[in-house]
Amino acid sequence: MNRTRISAPLLTRLLALAALGGALAGCDEWSNVMQTEKVTPQYRAQPDSAKQLMSYISTASSNGKRVRMTGSGHSASDIAITNEVLFTPEKLNQPLNLDRARLKNPADDKLVRVMSGMRIREMNTFLDSKGLAFTNLGGYDGQTIAGVMMTATHGSGLAYGPIADQVQSIQMVVEGGRMVQIEPTNGITNPLTFPRKLEEDSTIPVELIQDDNAFNAARVSFGSMGVIYSVVLKADTKFWLREVRTKVKWSDIKKPGGPLERLLQGLPVNATGPSPEHWELQYTPYADDNGDHTFLITERFRSYTPLPEQPASERGQPGTDFVSGLITVMEMPLAGIIDTFPSLSKVILEQTMTSQADDNYTNVSYKVFHIGVVNDTPAIAIEAAFDYNQTVAAIERSFALSDSLFSQNIVHTSPIAIRFVKKTDALVAMQNGRNSMFMEVIGLKDSKSTQPLLKTYQRTMYQELGARPHWGLDLNLLTSESQLRGLYPKWDLWKTQQRRFNGGTFDGKVTDRLGISVRPR
Repeated sequence: MNRTRISAPLLTRLLALAALGGALAGCDEWSNVMQTEKVTPQYRAQPDSAKQLMSYISTASSNGKRVRMTGSGHSASDIAITNEVLFTPEKLNQPLNLDRARLKNPADDKLVRVMSGMRIREMNTFLDSKGLAFTNLGGYDGQTIAGVMMTATHGSGLAYGPIADQVQSIQMVVEGGRMVQIEPTNGITNPLTFPRKLEEDSTIPVELIQDDNAFNAARVSFGSMGVIYSVVLKADTKFWLREVRTKVKWSDIKKPGGPLERLLQGLPVNATGPSPEHWELQYTPYADDNGDHTFLITERFRSYTPLPEQPASERGQPGTDFVSGLITVMEMPLAGIIDTFPSLSKVILEQTMTSQADDNYTNVSYKVFHIGVVNDTPAIAIEAAFDYNQTVAAIERSFALSDSLFSQNIVHTSPIAIRFVKKTDALVAMQNGRNSMFMEVIGLKDSKSTQPLLKTYQRTMYQELGARPHWGLDLNLLTSESQLRGLYPKWDLWKTQQRRFNGGTFDGKVTDRLGISVRPR
């Protein structure tokens, strides 16, 4: 009788894969919220502890499997996925104890530690309960803290960098299932009192790495250096915001001595009276009868003294909250109507901005940063980062581009948004090395215009103005490492750090597309 002989190493490998399969569920499709990316992984799991996360990664790594961790699925790009081992973060969603005996300054009461899968909205509630707040936020709160960090997501205001700049310390599981804690060279942890063990589980060893290059690479690394377990965040004292939204014309915004010129010169935005800490724009790229364009300026003024906390129904013009909710529900028929009658897009964009105008809305900070029920509208978005000195050129290029697309019945279904963000040291953040202007272009998901419009914007702004695509709000524009090297002066330094922690386990669809996988498939 013939018997097939199996070597001891092969047997060990087969048993490990069987154990992995037993621990992880597989074969169900995962898709992002925008439905632009779908994948059916071999294995899928929701790790619920550091030990489980490390065990899964160790087993996958030793068996040559790729591992990726999604966030909440709000990236339009392929940034978070693999068809091998895919983690989702729902169970890594709790605040954690911060052992202050480990810190150089144990009295710093603005430091908080949380699991990587905690969403911004839960963190807002948690911070608020402690009299704290995020320093700055974007307009949506459904992402995980790791997701916004890894993609350099941001709010608006040239005094504030991306949310990743609020992170002080990262605990990350890297190649082989090791836990490392990465901080700046002069990080918050005291190496002399660091016990080299995880706070929640003293059986887990933790290697402390205090190195500017490693930290600036890891905090914006789109999941390609390891899987984040926890972060320590530097919060602000709880504050309130007063929001003022005003319709103006482009000619008034860009005129000499106007608010845009003052902003770009580092002056207070308003020549008289107080100036806001947070300043952003929305606009229609379609000209009015006089050849000018309608803009909506949003000004937000910070207050550490409590302000009235108004309900969302009092924001904007009467009925705005209701109409926004109605659009969310009626997205598909609205998209069909605009596709059938493209000229309606010009009227809808004008009305959208009119409805948001408001001379006074106040609330606790995170409820003002969040833009409301319109976030629930089925839509697809891309965002591109420019040197802020290119602001006028980029906006005026969008005017011509929208006219060209309109002649082909490819139309905007939402205003364009403009935000301003302070430069950062994170090596491949879109804001690296330069104060940045971000242009976000949004389209109703079911409109036939949306995909060609967004792709045309991405391609044009990259080719003509060197715009850096947002790591998450991107339709997979870039396809080579040479493109990345052209956009990011410190790309090679980032890649060196990436290879330091990733031996191939954290490759994925995005690294294949960009040509930077350690072990290409």
